[in-house]
Amino acid sequence: MVKEKIREIKVKPLTYFGSQYSQTTTVTVTDSDVTLDFIYIHPNESVKEAQVISRVTLPKNVAIELANAINETTKKHEKKSIKQN
Repeated sequence: MVKEKIREIKVKPLTYFGSQYSQTTTVTVTDSDVTLDFIYIHPNESVKEAQVISRVTLPKNVAIELANAINETTKKHEKKSIKQN
């Protein structure tokens, strides 16, 4: 088994093409990948519409790594917040 070499990727802040607030996300899983649909729900109650503002499809193993990274980052943030209060 060949161990993959981990690359360090530096992300420049504020270098995005566009941005829109998403209130919810749907997740669709197939045998090979995971698709995340980021959804914006119109705040006007008379409008009963929502729209997908971004769709990201990832290989299943990458999606699992992303979920783990989100959980770990959230836990670290919560511990840091508790210590500061």
